[in-house]
Amino acid sequence: MKKLHLIIGLFFGLLFTSCQTELKLAKNFVAEQSNTRVAVYFPEQAEVKVEYNTQYQMQTNVLQGFSQDLFLDVMYSAYADMLRTYGLDVYIPEDIDNVPVDSTHWLVMLSRMEISGRITEYEDYLFSDTDEYSYKHPLNTVNVASWFEINDGEWRPVQFCEHNLMDGFDSKTDYSFWTNKIDYNYTIDTLELKDVYNYAVYLGKLYAGYTYDYMMNSYVTKEFKKRNYTYQILLRYDPYKKQMRFAEEDDRFVEITE
Repeated sequence: MKKLHLIIGLFFGLLFTSCQTELKLAKNFVAEQSNTRVAVYFPEQAEVKVEYNTQYQMQTNVLQGFSQDLFLDVMYSAYADMLRTYGLDVYIPEDIDNVPVDSTHWLVMLSRMEISGRITEYEDYLFSDTDEYSYKHPLNTVNVASWFEINDGEWRPVQFCEHNLMDGFDSKTDYSFWTNKIDYNYTIDTLELKDVYNYAVYLGKLYAGYTYDYMMNSYVTKEFKKRNYTYQILLRYDPYKKQMRFAEEDDRFVEITE
């Protein structure tokens, strides 16, 4: 038993040491990368489509009048502004084939973006003391998928991110004592085109944070290998509070290894 406790103690001691090392390295990255120059290139066009839902025999109208130029411009502005919040110097390269790249000069390319308007089925569940009910609703959805390529002296694996913007949905139930029934009511806050452009602001800021955190965690990983460490917890940096926090599994870019 004492041997088991010793092993457990050593494990958590190593884990604590590893976490402290990660935090220290991540803070070093933040200090060293201030005023790093980042050439950011967004494409002139995205791939926009509206999908027809055969189940409900309908398609969304939220992208009627949609301007991909405006969407990309709004996203670029939000992305660049957020990177500047991290202390990076952002600029648009005059010649994308002739951009200096090294540890303090990055090239970030949004190489591909797909914007899809679709109808998504949302299933709402209702539980009572004795029964379970479900109600299905067709909701407007705008799916945005993005592929990023990053070079800081070498091309990194492609980084992918996909998010959905959907109708707002809320439901409630009321039990009627007189009828001994449960009344089900719901409201849908239908998406409008302005919501899609506001979504571009959200995504631009999100992508900027993911970009910075990816580069920071890559730096930590590289330094870990020099120390023959193998364990790593991914971190996120909050530029407003100047604080580190642990990253959730789905709160980051997904690396495409193909």
